[in-house]
Amino acid sequence: MMRLLGRKEIKHSEAYTDFKAQLKAVGRQRMEGYDPNLLDKITEQERSEVEKDIWNHFMNKNDADLAVLMPALKNYDGIAALKKKLAEFTIPSHGSADIAFALFEATEEEKYLNTIMDNYRGLSVNTSIAARLAGLAKRPGVYELLVDIYLHDQDEVNRVQAIQGIMWRDGKLDSIDDPREFTEKIDLIRAFKLDSVHSPATESRGQVH
Repeated sequence: MMRLLGRKEIKHSEAYTDFKAQLKAVGRQRMEGYDPNLLDKITEQERSEVEKDIWNHFMNKNDADLAVLMPALKNYDGIAALKKKLAEFTIPSHGSADIAFALFEATEEEKYLNTIMDNYRGLSVNTSIAARLAGLAKRPGVYELLVDIYLHDQDEVNRVQAIQGIMWRDGKLDSIDDPREFTEKIDLIRAFKLDSVHSPATESRGQVH
């Protein structure tokens, strides 16, 4: 993207251009979400405008997909904004889950895991939440939730997501998001058994239904 200022041309970074397009995206492109590393990829000259866009779309248009970027804002208090919006979003909803994930990743406070699981239990389509929990398997408190999903969730796809997170956390998978390794170890994943597990998540947060 270029802007003409007299005879000068300003060439923006690819990350800036992609971000601007995603703000207007619909359908399949919209589902791809925002690059969580966006603010590390734009130039310093672009940052003020990008942060303003993030803030306005999150606060005024309730674009919860932007929650992942809020903690990294320099010109605004992203954490305070996330807490404010979390209280406004309905549970269960994917928007509430997105905000709770952003807050947990930034603070590692257990109360946000509780909110994530409240959304997980309340949503009929919740595999994306199981997958995101698997990606956080090495964070405090998450492993127990994955064990709880594995033991009690009736959805086989969700249980596979939980198994991947457990195996990654235990060092049986090198990566949580490598399709090639997943394919290579699919038989190991399908044969996974976890016996005699004490799950604090079951006691403190209730079982997954």
